[in-house]
Amino acid sequence: MFQLKRVVNSIFSSNTYVITHVINKYAYLVDCGNIETFSEITNDYIIKGVFITHSHFDHIYGLNNLIEHFPDCTIYISKGGKEGLFDDKRNFSLYHERPLNFKGGSIHVVQDGECIELFDGIKMDCFYTPGHDTSCMTFRCGKYLFTGDSYIPNEKPVTKLKGGNKEDYEISLKKILSLIYSDTIVCPGHGEITQGEKIKYKS
Repeated sequence: MFQLKRVVNSIFSSNTYVITHVINKYAYLVDCGNIETFSEITNDYIIKGVFITHSHFDHIYGLNNLIEHFPDCTIYISKGGKEGLFDDKRNFSLYHERPLNFKGGSIHVVQDGECIELFDGIKMDCFYTPGHDTSCMTFRCGKYLFTGDSYIPNEKPVTKLKGGNKEDYEISLKKILSLIYSDTIVCPGHGEITQGEKIKYKS
C-alpha cells in the first residue's frame, strides 16, 4: 500500500506529488518544485527517485537542491527532458531571471511503455505524450495518472510555447484519455486532483 500527497509549489502553483510506502522508508516524487514545501512529508524518508513530466522550469526548479540532500536520487525523464535540464533557454528558466542548469546526478532516460518498479509489487508505467512540449511524459502508478501539463482536466491545452505541437497534442490526448477510467485519479501538473468520473469533458 502506498500513499500519495499533493504539494503546491510557489512558482506558477505547479504540483509536486509525493509517493510514500507505509512500510518502506523510500519516497518518490513526480516533478520537483521547492524542496521546503514537501520536506515535512518526506522528513522520515529517503527520496529515491523523481519522475519528471516535462522539463519546463516550474516542474524542475528544485532538482539541484534535492540532489544536494539526496545525491543518490535518480531522475526519471524523457530524452528531450534530459536535454532541457541542462539548457536554461529550453527549460525557460532564463526568461524568469532564475537560470537553471542541472548540476548533474543519476539520470534514467525513460521510454514509452517502460515500467519501473518503485516498491515491491508497485510499479510506475511510463507513456510518452508530447504536444505541450517535446519532453512530456505521463506516468501511471496504480489508479493514479500523473499527466503533468499534457492534460489538465477541463482546461485548454497550451501548445504555442517553443517545443509545443498541436498535432502531437491531439495524438497524446487520445493516448491519455484511453488510460482514464471512472476510478482513475488524474493528477495534473497544475490544479486539483480529479477523479475520472468527475471529468466533464475531455478536449
